Amino acid sequence: MRSPRDLLVHNWPLKLSALVLSVLLWVLVSAEETTSQLVRIPVQVEVPPGLALAASVPEVRALVTGSGREMIKLYATPPVIRAFVPAGALPPRWRFDVAPSSIQLPPNAKVTVQDVEPRVMDIALDREVSRDIPVALRAVIEPESGYAMAGWAIAPTHVRVSGARSIITQLDSVPTELIEVRGVTERFERSVAVDTAGRSLLHVTPREVTLTGRARRAVP
Repeated sequence: MRSPRDLLVHNWPLKLSALVLSVLLWVLVSAEETTSQLVRIPVQVEVPPGLALAASVPEVRALVTGSGREMIKLYATPPVIRAFVPAGALPPRWRFDVAPSSIQLPPNAKVTVQDVEPRVMDIALDREVSRDIPVALRAVIEPESGYAMAGWAIAPTHVRVSGARSIITQLDSVPTELIEVRGVTERFERSVAVDTAGRSLLHVTPREVTLTGRARRAVP
């Protein structure tokens, strides 16, 4: 009588081929089965001149039905909703009616949008303003041993920020990304990006400032 191990390894190439074939058949069958999924749909809002978004726009959830093969196409080319605020809209909000037909699907994806949530969205608006805001440098600047910093400066010292008035009026400065300059022995120059993380509703110009400084030998 053969042991369980002998039965397992007997004709193992044939058994492995059968297993692979079974998996492939399962994948093919699953790809053709109709399924329904909740898909998150980003909303892209375009506003007319003079207005700006005063708050982030939430995503829409859509119930989408189609075969597994077709649903995969939504990951390669994500669907989107584009909302165009009319020129006559006034702050503080504009109401946007969301319908399944509002979703722009990939042209090659044979899927159907059954429902969307929410059906109504209030888009927060405000007047667009621009201000010159001071730049707050976030940096670690260290001279080499035996040297001392003679000074540093950034240029420009202000950036132009445009966006909703309710957001702009709360800004007292705009920080840079953190930069580290160590072992300084002479004059140096670095480009530092303005930190725009969490400020997607604002337009900042320029997006970089220049940091310059110099070190000199310390007096014994």
